[in-house]
Amino acid sequence: MSLLLGPDDEVPVAGRFSYRSDRPYEVEVAFISRGVTAATWVFARELLLGGVRGEEGEGDVRVWPQVAADGRRRVHIELFSDDSVCELSVRATELTAWLEQTAAIVPPGEEDRYLELDTHLARLLAGKC
Repeated sequence: MSLLLGPDDEVPVAGRFSYRSDRPYEVEVAFISRGVTAATWVFARELLLGGVRGEEGEGDVRVWPQVAADGRRRVHIELFSDDSVCELSVRATELTAWLEQTAAIVPPGEEDRYLELDTHLARLLAGKC
């Protein structure tokens, strides 16, 4: 993964994508600096699934594919906070392979079958969320 500083300037960054079947609609991206998680973003898996093929998202997270001049396929992920914007670039082949792994765990469109709403509701009402 690369942090984009300008049109022709990027810096490699360590990022870890994770997915859990008990939270089937979301993905988590943790950014690692010096072995410590520096920031974590959680957003809809659907954004990444759609962003591999076309522009997706509005608000805090936007995702879109891009083909570089040398033919390399990348996926851009733009993260907005109150006072800044962070644009990342991921190899499309790596992101697609990871998304295929998430689909093997929970097929897209079947997320609701994996939700344990009663358990989550009980935790919420007990103040344990």
